[in-house]
Amino acid sequence: MSRVLAIPDLQYPFAHPDHLEFLKAVKKKFKPTHVVCLGDEVDFHALSQHDHDPDGYSPGHELDKALEDMKRLYDVFPKVMAVTSNHTERPLRRAFKFGIPRAFLRSYHEFLKAPKGWEWRDQWKVDNVRYLHGEGWSGRNGAINAAENAATSTVIGHLHSHAGIQYSANSERLIFGFNVGCLIDYKAYAFAYGKFCKNKPILGAGIIENGVPLFIPMLLSKSGKWTRKI
Repeated sequence: MSRVLAIPDLQYPFAHPDHLEFLKAVKKKFKPTHVVCLGDEVDFHALSQHDHDPDGYSPGHELDKALEDMKRLYDVFPKVMAVTSNHTERPLRRAFKFGIPRAFLRSYHEFLKAPKGWEWRDQWKVDNVRYLHGEGWSGRNGAINAAENAATSTVIGHLHSHAGIQYSANSERLIFGFNVGCLIDYKAYAFAYGKFCKNKPILGAGIIENGVPLFIPMLLSKSGKWTRKI
């Protein structure tokens, strides 16, 4: 039997302050056999090609703060199947833009100081369910569109303000698209671009047991405290 915990976008050092306690509770209740990180473990706001806050962290300071968070995550989840993603790749994309060969660059393992149990790939498959970040897909139907495109049940993060499960069937198969939302602190300055967006981030995590998906929302009170008891 397989039970996969799918961890969505954290975007350290801008994750929700209660996210790790939430993930610990999910891990304790469901006892996953596999853990997949759906990408954007770090934000790298200071390296964005878009406007970034001049009063925020410098690139080096932001990485230092993100690594403090990553260390705590590694302690809870020492073995993880992680997927490549647009935010975590920002240093590599900036280097590519300015003509710096990969031979001069460090790997994910090196610059994120990851334990041996972490491995990054573009996508993973467990029980014929595909796990990827979700870059290139958008909107409420992004996950099911990704699934139909590959004719394979697909789990994504990336789309912060959408979460949930949709199914699609033909005469041969039933597949699902599962958007797991995110675990960011949307009040952080790195997400100021979303201040006036009608749809706010949906916080949660995913459990996929023997190929069957379940969304676990992280519910918040008006005071901003995590109230859900798993």
